[in-house]
Amino acid sequence: MALQPKIIACGQRVATFSMAVRFLTGPAVMAATSMAIGLRGVLLHVAIVEAALPQGIVPFVFAKEYNARVDILSTV
Repeated sequence: MALQPKIIACGQRVATFSMAVRFLTGPAVMAATSMAIGLRGVLLHVAIVEAALPQGIVPFVFAKEYNARVDILSTV
């Protein structure tokens, strides 16, 4: 990730969209799915927070290996 020449390597529009999907849509989908299967209380809250956390290094490593949207993953 540190090898990217710029912090926002994919452009501001794509970066904004991908961050919105990751930090807004992800938790919303997780909340709806969790409530649908019956999670309540602390488990529901933990699931929502987990969905909002940044991605780990493993998706970036796979993207780098297969040359698939490394710029977007490194920005988000």
